[in-house]
Amino acid sequence: MLLTDEEKRMLGGEYCPGIQRSIDLLVKLGESFDAERLVPISYGHISYDFSPEEFWDLMTEGVPPTPHRVTTHPSNSPEIWKEWGLPLADNWVGEHERKLKRYKELGWLRTETCAEYLLGIFPRKGDIVPMGGSCMQVANNSLFGAKVDRMGVLVSLAAAVCGRTPLMGLLLPENRFASHLVELDDLDVTDWTMTHYHCLGYYIGDQVPGFKPVVVNGLPPRLPFDYARALVISMPTSGAVTLAHIVGTTPEAPTLEEATGDKRPEQVIRVGKREMRETWERLNVWEDDTVEHVAFGCPHSTIDEIGRIAALLEGKKVKTTLLIGASAPVEALARRQGWADTIEKAGGLFLPVCPSIGNPFTRADIAGDKQAKSAATNSARSAHYIASVGGVKVFFGTEEECVNAAITGRWKGKMPKWK
Repeated sequence: MLLTDEEKRMLGGEYCPGIQRSIDLLVKLGESFDAERLVPISYGHISYDFSPEEFWDLMTEGVPPTPHRVTTHPSNSPEIWKEWGLPLADNWVGEHERKLKRYKELGWLRTETCAEYLLGIFPRKGDIVPMGGSCMQVANNSLFGAKVDRMGVLVSLAAAVCGRTPLMGLLLPENRFASHLVELDDLDVTDWTMTHYHCLGYYIGDQVPGFKPVVVNGLPPRLPFDYARALVISMPTSGAVTLAHIVGTTPEAPTLEEATGDKRPEQVIRVGKREMRETWERLNVWEDDTVEHVAFGCPHSTIDEIGRIAALLEGKKVKTTLLIGASAPVEALARRQGWADTIEKAGGLFLPVCPSIGNPFTRADIAGDKQAKSAATNSARSAHYIASVGGVKVFFGTEEECVNAAITGRWKGKMPKWK
């Protein structure tokens, strides 16, 4: 691999142990994929709570504040869990506080969100952004046209430390053309809701092998952002899609020909009513209609979503625990609107957490014997992870169905109509 003089000094240990270890990892990774060189990053996005403490300490040892911006994924909040009476919160406090202290010393932004574009932090088309978390990767690649390769939490931390990443994978223009085409088969999308788009994305992810880029044809042009987001973020949940083009909506897909590089696709995936029905059934893994928990915000809730939830909860009380995952700035705006107060009076809670993988109410290692045994959510991504990580029975449906479940403690949701 070709290295600049500065990169050679980094690798030689002239800066600090953390930078040396980080660039050594990136060089070895790049060489294993025949990357010619490293490239500077536009900014980085990492997770400190999902990094093992020993690795975190090794990679950040001696590292000064970086000249480039680094943001963070949702993190744990054991101090708040303790206030809520979750019995195993104390087990998480020490490591969380030690890593958070070092994070602040690095001068990195404590955004704690999987949707930093809602805070006004988003890449321009072509920006190189190493990040862990498939939700962030596919959103930034697809919706904004950034160059984000498929990498894990540990590699993204190394890239954030030294401001470099290997020139490989989806950073290369020739690897960004869609190899797999999705065509809708006799589906009328006129009245589709976000539930429909979550199901479509979840089905597509399961059909595309590996990290292959995909293009979806046949949807309305200039698809609303929330619908486009629901579609693409569901794909790496059931599979490993990291770049999804939507013809007429996403930056690199003004036409089908441009999305595919004018090449014939390796596979055409046809999606009809049967596939959608089976997907909805797959996401609903419950035995009776009892609901103990309701989760919103995977990916993190928008201010509009919070407003709709508040309207549905006005003057009501919930029988379940209800958690809204939202970044602190979005929650602050919800408070200025009076919506957070409405939700909290109803019994709902806010937390800048991942309400699927990191949901304290569905994790036995956090909640102990207070773990919810069933949960409702409006996100296919959340449904998948609550079931697989927490081992919890899951109901998947619309916002209104989930709020109704929180109020009644019962699930009355129905399968969407597939026209």
